Amino acid sequence: MMDTMGVIIACNDKVNLGELERVRSVSAMPFGGRYRLIDFVLSGMVNSNIINVGVATDYNYQSLLDHLGSGKPWDLARKKYGLFILPPFARHQESISGDMEMNLLTGILHYMKRSSQKYVIVADCNNVCNIRFDDVVAQHRQSGADITLIYQKTDKRVDGEVYAALDENNCVTGLHYGNGNKNCTNRLVGYYVFTKEVLVSLLEKCQLQGKNNFLHDIIGATVSKGRVMGYCFDGYLRSITDIDSYYKVSMDLFDSRIRRSLFVADDKILTKTKDKVPTRYLNNAEVKSSIIADGCIIDGIVENSILFRGVTVEKGAVIKNSIIMQDCVVSESAMLDSVIMDKNCVIRKGKMLVGQPDFPIVVGKRRTI
Repeated sequence: MMDTMGVIIACNDKVNLGELERVRSVSAMPFGGRYRLIDFVLSGMVNSNIINVGVATDYNYQSLLDHLGSGKPWDLARKKYGLFILPPFARHQESISGDMEMNLLTGILHYMKRSSQKYVIVADCNNVCNIRFDDVVAQHRQSGADITLIYQKTDKRVDGEVYAALDENNCVTGLHYGNGNKNCTNRLVGYYVFTKEVLVSLLEKCQLQGKNNFLHDIIGATVSKGRVMGYCFDGYLRSITDIDSYYKVSMDLFDSRIRRSLFVADDKILTKTKDKVPTRYLNNAEVKSSIIADGCIIDGIVENSILFRGVTVEKGAVIKNSIIMQDCVVSESAMLDSVIMDKNCVIRKGKMLVGQPDFPIVVGKRRTI
C-alpha cells in the first residue's frame, strides 16, 4: 500500500503498568517470551505492505530504540521511507496540556506533511493481535470517509473504554464511554485510518483553538459531520491496560487456538532476533505447559509459565503460573506462583513468592529477594 503510511503511538496515558512501566514505554513491554508489544501493530503494518512507519514516543524510549534499531527485522531499513523514530520536542513536561495522542500527533505534523502518502493509520501500541490493514484501507477508500474506526464486538462493557454507535450502513453516529449507552457494544481498539489531509487540517485547527482531546476534538467532531465509518475486526484482540490485563493476556497464550491465531497464521509477528543457544534441561528439570525461550538453564520445576531468554532455574526451584523475564535467576528451593518478574532479578535460595491469578506479585527490574 504505497499510498498509506503508519503512525504508532508508542506511549499511552490510559495504560498503567506500575513497576513494569517505570523503566520503559508501553510499546517496549516484553511479551510472550521474546516479543515486545509494539511488534504486533508494527508487524501488522509491514504485513500490509506499508513501508513508511513513524513511531511517536514521549518518555523512557531507550529500550524501544534498542529493540527497533534500524528496522531491519521488519524490512524497514530502506533508502526511501522505512522506519522513523520520532522523539518529543525538547520542552518541559509540565508545559504540555491535553492527552498524549493529541500531543504526539501535533508534535509530528512535520513528518506527516512531508510524506507523500494519501492515507495514514494511527495506532496505539498496547494491543495483542495479528491484524492486516489492507481491507480497512480499501473500505476507507471506497467509502470516501474522513476517518475509519476499527472496533470489535464485545458483550462486556468496561468503564473507561470507548464504544461506537453505528447505523445500518456502518456509519458511526456517536461515541459512548463504558458507563454510557448500554446497548452500544462496539469497542474502539485504538486503530484509526485517516485521510491524511483531513487529519493534518484537524490537528492544525485544534492547535489554533487550544483544543487538546483526541477522541473528542478529532474523532467526535468528525462523527458529528457524518464522515466516520466503522470496521469490525473479528479476530483475537486484547488490549493491555494494567498489570491484571497483562497477566491475563499472557496466560491466554496457553490456549492453542489463540496461540495459533497470533503466531502460526500466514502473517508472522516479526521481532528483533538474538543469537542464543538452545535451552538446557538438566537432570531434575520438569516442564509442563510452558513457553520457554532460548538460552535458559532449567534444573527445577516449571508449570504453566512463560520464561524469557536466559532464565536460570536451579535445582529444587518451583515456578508456577508466572512470567519470568530475561536473565533472571531463581535459586535452589525457591518457590514462585503467580509472579511477574522483570529483567535481571535474583530470587535467593529458599525464598517464596505466592500471588493470586487475579492479583499477581510484581518484582521490579534488577531486584534481589
